[in-house]
Amino acid sequence: MSLFEYSLIYEDRESILALSKAGFKAAKQLDKGLQMLQQKHYIAYSFKKPDAVLKQVDQYGADFRNLFNQTPLMVAAWMGNSEVVKALFALGADTEKVDGNGLTALQIALAQADQSDAYARKKLADIYSMLEPTSLSIQVDGRLIKLDKHSMEFFMLNLMIALFYRVMSKKTRYRLEGFATQDIMDAVQHIPASVLPERRKVRAYLSSILSKNEIGKEDKGNRKLFYRVLRGYYVFNPKLALKA
Repeated sequence: MSLFEYSLIYEDRESILALSKAGFKAAKQLDKGLQMLQQKHYIAYSFKKPDAVLKQVDQYGADFRNLFNQTPLMVAAWMGNSEVVKALFALGADTEKVDGNGLTALQIALAQADQSDAYARKKLADIYSMLEPTSLSIQVDGRLIKLDKHSMEFFMLNLMIALFYRVMSKKTRYRLEGFATQDIMDAVQHIPASVLPERRKVRAYLSSILSKNEIGKEDKGNRKLFYRVLRGYYVFNPKLALKA
């Protein structure tokens, strides 16, 4: 059961498929499995008041890790509980810690928003600013670059990291593909304007951000974030590193 629960949280489709083929019935009912997982492990995060979570925090600390290598802030982001996020933020919970997939609480929230239109519309706006760091530090060609949180490069890089396993698992295995503009458009369509203005959801704008930050592109503002594998398809610059 622990393997199944871990696979659900981290969207390990291969393990879920293997469990299903092995006759593990829960692996055939993922929605039910998620509901049971929340009731079993995350019940404290389902209450509007943060008291139950804060009791755990008092005992173990604001950034303690659960069975699935998540901090309380990550779980609160996963559940979209704004009151718990607010309480943890006030206690100084670390927004830069990462889970087993290397995702921050902000990236977890973006992944959840992509998975659920209701989450995107009703929950993301309430927690986004609390989960968002002031900048994202990257290293490219030996240079340290800070992407300001107001820049589209900051948002797009966080979004693509959040969706990497989900998007890339759907790409064909017979040739190397990557993120297309449509993948980004699909992910942002239900994100509220308070998080991402409508003008930044337009295909031409999104394509321009990918294109101008392409390795080898002559552009003054080029951050060299992406490598174009095919026309219109991009992956992360293999030489790009996130500052820990």
